[in-house]
Amino acid sequence: MRAALELQDDGLVGSNLLNGLDRLQRLLKLLAEKDRCSMEELANAAGWTVQSTRSIVEFLAEHGMLSYRASDSMVILEPQLRRLMIEQD
Repeated sequence: MRAALELQDDGLVGSNLLNGLDRLQRLLKLLAEKDRCSMEELANAAGWTVQSTRSIVEFLAEHGMLSYRASDSMVILEPQLRRLMIEQD
């Protein structure tokens, strides 16, 4: 059974699903720790390409988890999610 995320080259489907979720967690943790991050910083933290990272960021932004400014490629975690992540640590 395949996962909803189909970015196979970046380890998001099949047996690498946990690896993909681990990468997503690193991306969100970096956003929780910093005020804002560039798309390149997030891609490096997660180990994804910038294009794959942008697709994931746009998906998360559409669902209200973060804000993404395409004009300067800056990503900001929504305050409610940041608080939740910081409380969990």
